[in-house]
Amino acid sequence: MTTFSGIAHVAIVVRDMQRSVGWYRRVLGFEPASEVLPGPPAARHPRMLLRHPDNGLVVGVHEPLDRTGDRFDPSRTGLDHFSLAVRDEQALAAWAERLDDLDVEHSPVRDLGYASFVSVFDPDGIQWELWAAKE
Repeated sequence: MTTFSGIAHVAIVVRDMQRSVGWYRRVLGFEPASEVLPGPPAARHPRMLLRHPDNGLVVGVHEPLDRTGDRFDPSRTGLDHFSLAVRDEQALAAWAERLDDLDVEHSPVRDLGYASFVSVFDPDGIQWELWAAKE
């Protein structure tokens, strides 16, 4: 049977690597897992890897040398958003409080019946949800 055991990493393209790395560290708690790496010469995508200390998720933050400079748009074909699982609604409330403490704009807690979530946007407009599934 073919299967996979989880997500190895997520790679995002940003307009300003240092600004984005700072946001991911401050807001979501990621830590540097590498220095800025040049990437394959043909790709011209310098990147920095961040790793979350609690769950091991790796985010590759890429700043292409030939980037367009436009802001992320979820209405284009491709990515819509990322969703990070949190333990329960109490953990979700703690996240909302943390975002408030950091003065980071976010959605209110949204209850879908089967899950609740809070949305937050990185500096390039990429949406991250903090998602608490209900049992």
